[in-house]
Amino acid sequence: MNLKPLTAIIAIALLTFTTLGITSEVVKYYYPNDGSISNPILTVYINDILYLNNTAIDWGTCKAGKTYTKNMTISNTGNINLTVTIMSTGLPKGWTLKWQANNTLLEPDFEIEDSLILTIPANATAWPTWGFWIYGV
Repeated sequence: MNLKPLTAIIAIALLTFTTLGITSEVVKYYYPNDGSISNPILTVYINDILYLNNTAIDWGTCKAGKTYTKNMTISNTGNINLTVTIMSTGLPKGWTLKWQANNTLLEPDFEIEDSLILTIPANATAWPTWGFWIYGV
């Protein structure tokens, strides 16, 4: 058996496959990507004092039937727009907590300052266990 024709066919096939492989990579483009991970951060000040997450707010001694106000400033120190909302939890019927700037769109490096208003009903007899959440969405 003559192996020369078979060897020649194998060599041509290998050369063809190798050439096709090289040819498919003659033009090759690479696209690097740049970006960042969103980093939402809100910084909270009450009466110009920094309040970290889970810090108790002292309203002092309050009287039933009265309204109390604190100045609350929220800064967007992150890198994405956030709509800022507060939501109280645990307030009994008749008690209200309002932040005048509720539902405000806050862009990065901006802040909103407005009144945090606590209203205590006239029939209140004890201070309840309550709090509020600040949401940035």
